[in-house]
Amino acid sequence: MSIKVQLAVDMTCQSCVDDVTQVLTKVPGVDNVSITLADKQVVVTGSAGPSSIVNALKSSGRSAVVRGAGSTASGNIGAAVCIFEEGRALSNSATRGLARFVQVSEQTCFVDVSLSGIPDGLHGLAIHECGDLSSVPESCGAHWNPEGTEHGSREQGHRGDLGNIEVKDGWGEVAFETDRFKVWEIIGRSMVVGMGADDLGKGKEAGSRVDGGSGPGILAGVVARSAGLFENDKLVCACSGNTLWTEQRLVDQGRRL
Repeated sequence: MSIKVQLAVDMTCQSCVDDVTQVLTKVPGVDNVSITLADKQVVVTGSAGPSSIVNALKSSGRSAVVRGAGSTASGNIGAAVCIFEEGRALSNSATRGLARFVQVSEQTCFVDVSLSGIPDGLHGLAIHECGDLSSVPESCGAHWNPEGTEHGSREQGHRGDLGNIEVKDGWGEVAFETDRFKVWEIIGRSMVVGMGADDLGKGKEAGSRVDGGSGPGILAGVVARSAGLFENDKLVCACSGNTLWTEQRLVDQGRRL
């Protein structure tokens, strides 16, 4: 399934456009890049997740912010974002994370997750019942499991089971499609990152059938509705007066959430 990702990229001239085009065409899964310099807008089409696109631009020294995402076939069916901002176990670490959800058809949701600043290795991911971050992870409730099934993989098990993300050298990224939930079903719930690997319900311990034995949640965020394609055209933050790229740099430096 192909998606479109709309970004605001700090560009000032044709040389910037050429550089951005060169960087993005090397990203696996990118099929087409369309750039409008006057609006500082970049639209990328393909199977690449928004996190891999933004990471490629940042690695090249460019400031980029995702404005929206949607289906190439069905337009704006639904989109959501989860910013991981609470975590007891790593409260003193420079942790960051973001999950994006794009409904690319009536049946299929595209999920894109990126994390940094947590220990290398596999970490379980799951949608939890509640959007309460007052005492992570207990306040988030159990895995979202409306059918009352046993824990498993993202293909079978709880509808909130999202498998694992692998972190290497402080950075982790995973993107996949699922037909097990729609964007509008998870808005208002939380997403939690586990301390360790999720055994996908195949372990011998009793907890394997409940949460995969991935340990306490170390990061969590609330799933909230986000802009679809071309639904957000601002370049300046209304709250601070900073450009979007300045705001993003402050976030990257750990100065703002």
